[in-house]
Amino acid sequence: MTRPFRLIVLGAGFSCAAGLPLADELWREINKRAKLLQGRAGNFNRDLESFIAFRKATSGRQLKRREVNFEEFMSYLDVEHYLGLRGSDTWSDDGNEGTIVAKTLIGRILSECESRLGEVPALYREFASRLEPGDTVLTFNYDTLLERALEAVRKPYRLFATRYSKVEGDFGTLVEDTEVAILKLHGSIDWFDKSDLEKWGVNTSSMGLAPVVDGPSFPEEPLAKFHRVRHLHEAYADHRMFMAVPKMLPPSAAKFAYAPTLTTFMRGLNNAGVLNFGMAVIGYSLPRHDQYALQILHTLIENYQTQYWEKPAFDRPKTPLVVCDLLSSAKREKAFLKRYKFVDWKRAVLHRDGFDQAAIQSIFAEQEH
Repeated sequence: MTRPFRLIVLGAGFSCAAGLPLADELWREINKRAKLLQGRAGNFNRDLESFIAFRKATSGRQLKRREVNFEEFMSYLDVEHYLGLRGSDTWSDDGNEGTIVAKTLIGRILSECESRLGEVPALYREFASRLEPGDTVLTFNYDTLLERALEAVRKPYRLFATRYSKVEGDFGTLVEDTEVAILKLHGSIDWFDKSDLEKWGVNTSSMGLAPVVDGPSFPEEPLAKFHRVRHLHEAYADHRMFMAVPKMLPPSAAKFAYAPTLTTFMRGLNNAGVLNFGMAVIGYSLPRHDQYALQILHTLIENYQTQYWEKPAFDRPKTPLVVCDLLSSAKREKAFLKRYKFVDWKRAVLHRDGFDQAAIQSIFAEQEH
């Protein structure tokens, strides 16, 4: 029987069911912690004051600190850094102080949340156990919950698009797919450039470093220079981690300024969904600052719902697209459906109760036949 080759897209709502914070909750905690920072990391507060002054000058509105929109603030900093408006007064190639501190605090907060979980919740272990070799998960999340779930059920996975047994020049020998592919489109709280850690004197000996790409790769593979920090909670306790930024795209409309290292995942997505036999979108509400994600999801879903639908490829019919989100009111559902108006709901199933056991049963329904 042909393998299912599912395509699953994850947003923050996937991890929310485990108690990890959504964007607004995350921003409140970042804001709270940033107020206490001193030294160069304390310049986050200067950057925030600069943004508030900018908004007053350009819109006439005097924002209070708690009223600042996180994504707008990050976009402001990205534009400032990318265009060099501050000159050479920046922290790293990944952004200025405000951006770096925000990324580090995101990593610290999420790692603490995951640490408090202890054992991976049963819901996520069940989800991981249903995934099969050849399935691809595209995730916009920074956390490592899915990786931990797959490890808990001893399911092989990789964090890069293609595994090769050998790479010579422009050619690579493909390995038969025995893994679930997790493509983290916005990066990860446990990804670091080892040279950055060493540059700032961070002791890496106890971090459990492991390469993100654990096999042969082409020289232009941007993920090849990144390492995973396996002992994450302990690592973020080191104050020098504010200098060695995790490799993540900030929650900003201008995130493409820093996307070249992750565009390897985007190549070829134009054809994704055509020959997939199952597809799901879990907890991704298409936020306005991720306009490019709208193009990605539109392409994937259109491919899935129109190509080889009436006449299945390889005699394997496609199952309905499963869209799962927490739609707790009619107003919220109306807004959600408006954002997803390109979906053919005659070929889709909508789960309104968030990521739960019923959603898992629907996503993997064809396994029961």
